[in-house]
Amino acid sequence: MTMADKTYKLSLQQLNDLVSDAVNTAIRKLDNLEIIDDDSTDKSAKDIEVTQMDDEQYREAMDTMAKNRGAGDEPKVGIFWYNATRKELFGVVTHKRTDYMKPNAGGGLITCSEMHEDVWKKELRRQKYHGDGTGPFKGEYQMKPRGRVFFSPADDQYIIAVGTWIDQSPEAIDQIIVEFDLPREKTIVKKASHWDIGQTWND
Repeated sequence: MTMADKTYKLSLQQLNDLVSDAVNTAIRKLDNLEIIDDDSTDKSAKDIEVTQMDDEQYREAMDTMAKNRGAGDEPKVGIFWYNATRKELFGVVTHKRTDYMKPNAGGGLITCSEMHEDVWKKELRRQKYHGDGTGPFKGEYQMKPRGRVFFSPADDQYIIAVGTWIDQSPEAIDQIIVEFDLPREKTIVKKASHWDIGQTWND
């Protein structure tokens, strides 16, 4: 009797396991593989025209980039999360303070326009569809220590706004100062309930 003459009986679960094992084996043999969920792809992206940058646009773009060289260590505003177990920041969004000409937040403060909940959704989606789905973005955005960096033009002062979680993770302050290139002599830390773990806009 040849193998072609044999009959194999598999449960649906066994069949799924076999298929999953075969796919995982194939993936391990391929380099730089990126799996894209067609349903998740933005259909409108197919309609975007791709053209060559003209000479004037190219020169202006290069001039702008040249002016920004070496400016990467300017003080920044933005948002972040903190992984207390690994003792490291993640999900950091920064913008140079000089990108803003006037206050854009309450109290005459300057900060980035990005919101924690929106950034979390994008990163969670990216984490899900690119790679194996593992990463720091798990659960709800408000359930991880988070904060925001403001600049007060009136006081020439940077404000690190955090929740009470900072009491258990004071080492995060130095990391935030370094990540956002903040001048220590002009930086203060303020606790507010909005950035407490579990707090949202609805609370």
